[in-house]
Amino acid sequence: MSLFVLLPAYNESESIRPLFQRFQTLQQISKMDIQLILVDDGSSDRTAETAIEESQTLGISLRLVQHPKNAGLGQAIKTGFTTFLDISQEGDFLAAMDCDDTQPPELLIKMYETVIAGGYDIAIASRYRKGSKVIGLSKFREFMSYGASWLFRIAARVPGVRDYTCGYRLYNRTFLSKLDMYYGDNLFTESGFACMIDLLLKAKVFKPRIVEIPMVLRYDQKPTASKMKVLKTIVRTLKVLLKNLSSTTATPNLDLTFNERQTTRIPLKIANRK
Repeated sequence: MSLFVLLPAYNESESIRPLFQRFQTLQQISKMDIQLILVDDGSSDRTAETAIEESQTLGISLRLVQHPKNAGLGQAIKTGFTTFLDISQEGDFLAAMDCDDTQPPELLIKMYETVIAGGYDIAIASRYRKGSKVIGLSKFREFMSYGASWLFRIAARVPGVRDYTCGYRLYNRTFLSKLDMYYGDNLFTESGFACMIDLLLKAKVFKPRIVEIPMVLRYDQKPTASKMKVLKTIVRTLKVLLKNLSSTTATPNLDLTFNERQTTRIPLKIANRK
């Protein structure tokens, strides 16, 4: 069994070194076979070069995929999921998390153990469970996230979920394969941050077993400004909700909201684990 970690990245060269060091420590203490998939979404800084350098220095397995131009979080997640399904085997797991060093990689141990013990399909690192905490996030962003949580709990409830917007999740490969076969290229139709909500709502067709693990979010460790366009994200989130409420049958979503952009996979020197 291997644990793949998807890291969508856009101009995150400053975050990679401390984040990769934490993954090296996690690999040592957990004895897990951890393999990183970093999707460089058209960065203009040294994100790709830094990732290669640090993975080789620290002995971390890395697969790098690069977009020629910035295509948005949804497209980066889509590329990462496709890459994972191409290179993984039955029994593997995929974790998706931010590349800005605000979310603790160490939590993956608890997430993985909980999924295995309970036979869950998805584990979500939640900001709305006992023991969770958010440090360094603006009050407005906290309010927006909390409001989205209650809005979807009331209007488009997914059993077991309180944190609909957090992208830090662990997925069972078997469940992702089902989603991929059912939706195909239409699994990811949101280009921005709303893609994480959209994915959960689409997953409802298979009635997934979902568990949430409390997380301490350290936004004060983020070295660069947030790339979220707040107003656009609010509008897209509301549209996702309305689309879900207006849907009467669980059918694949064919309304693409971003143009297909060609992605180029760059051959990588994958550092062997030490």
